[in-house]
Amino acid sequence: MCIAAPAQVVEIREKENIGFVDFGGVRQQIKLDLIDEIEVGKYVLVHAGYAIEMLDDQAAKESLEAWDELLETLDKEDELLASSDK
Repeated sequence: MCIAAPAQVVEIREKENIGFVDFGGVRQQIKLDLIDEIEVGKYVLVHAGYAIEMLDDQAAKESLEAWDELLETLDKEDELLASSDK
C-alpha cells in the first residue's frame, strides 16, 4: 500500500530542483522532479520524498480534513489500547 500525504510548499530551490514542505508543523525536503510548475504556498501530494501531484485549494482542504480525521481516530484507538493494558 502506498500513501501520499498533502503538504504545503514553503520554499523552492530551483537550481537544486528541491523544495521544502510543511506537514502541519513538520518541515521536510522534497524532490520536485515530477512536477513542472510549482509555487510557494501551493499544496502537493508527497510520496517517498517526491512531490507527485499538485493539489488545487479544494482538494488540499478535503485531503487535509481527511488526514486530521484519520489521526484523530488513531489517537482515540491508542488511548483505548493504553487503557485496556492497565
